[in-house]
Amino acid sequence: MFDFQIDSMPVEELYKSQPHLRTVTDFIARQVSTVSLHVYKRAPDGGRIRVRNTELSRLMVKSSDSQLMMQLLHRSVMDLCLYDEWIWIVGTHGKGGPVSILPIPPRWVAKRHYSDQWTFSGISIWNSGKNENVFVPASSLIRFHGYNPNSLREGASPIHALKDVLKQNVARAEYQTQLWNRGPRMAGFITRPLDAKWDRADRARFKADLRSQFAAGGSGAGGIALLEDGMKYEGHHLSASDEQVVEQTKLSLETVAQVFHVNPTMVGILDNANYSNVKEFRQSLYGDSLLQIMKGFELSINAYLLPMLKIDPAEYYVEFNMDERLRARFEERASVTSQAVGAPWMSVNEAREQNNLPKIDGGDELARPLNTAFGNDEPPGGAE
Repeated sequence: MFDFQIDSMPVEELYKSQPHLRTVTDFIARQVSTVSLHVYKRAPDGGRIRVRNTELSRLMVKSSDSQLMMQLLHRSVMDLCLYDEWIWIVGTHGKGGPVSILPIPPRWVAKRHYSDQWTFSGISIWNSGKNENVFVPASSLIRFHGYNPNSLREGASPIHALKDVLKQNVARAEYQTQLWNRGPRMAGFITRPLDAKWDRADRARFKADLRSQFAAGGSGAGGIALLEDGMKYEGHHLSASDEQVVEQTKLSLETVAQVFHVNPTMVGILDNANYSNVKEFRQSLYGDSLLQIMKGFELSINAYLLPMLKIDPAEYYVEFNMDERLRARFEERASVTSQAVGAPWMSVNEAREQNNLPKIDGGDELARPLNTAFGNDEPPGGAE
């Protein structure tokens, strides 16, 4: 029964009904989508310049008139987690309108077209209004998918590797629901003397009365039953530890996290967590777990979106601002940077800007202590 339910349920229904699957996938999508995408221009000297006032910069903040890039990234990461594929359509709305990037949920795709075994040529989307499939060419699409051992055309959803765990979750939830719905609300059992006279009719009557009054919804649920002569009530209730609810819940969450390459500590398994290792787990999250996902977006934007916008990828590129998530606390960064430089490294106006204060005249120059020398500068007090 449970096997049939899980095997026949579509991915989106599993996401809605399975809390651990939703916890891990939402966590991944939130961590990726909250990192900003910045546009840079390569400088002649090998450095780079942040670009802020171009159409590409606008798209990296607001992907369309109705959607922020953060929302687009969140949906796309969720599609990748659930279907192992995300698809964007790039185009303009109306004549001369601004360029927009819109998501195409994999569920909408009726067919993926290939001109040969390797070359993707477009997709067909079902249009319910026209009652027909609409073909969208690859020239208007940006598509990314994962690995599938049987095909080069689409990925294999990680959900398939979790079917057994999800079946156990459904079975356990069903059992617990039945236990609460059908079990008496007395948290115990009743005994009678072995020599007590009790015919089949009396026994059936007592059981029927007990169920009607003390089962879920009964008038006496949670109350105390009036027992017949010779009966004794023995208090008993299965605790969470007896049912191993905590252990089973942890195992399920850990398994889902492992399939999506996320350290279980990051999604609430805190048995061996402390400040030191959680800090390191947070660093490794972006270095190991989410790097492939974020790199996929960066490379897809630079390789496909920039040419669509007639932008030279050799001159401009888009990159996640990883520093905003990996940087240490300001106190740690200030201490380490000051030791490395050996002198003040921030101007007065830069410090005032961080504290939302206006700039002051002369505040853009770095202060130089009298005991600090650079290069061929004479030491304080002159040469000896």
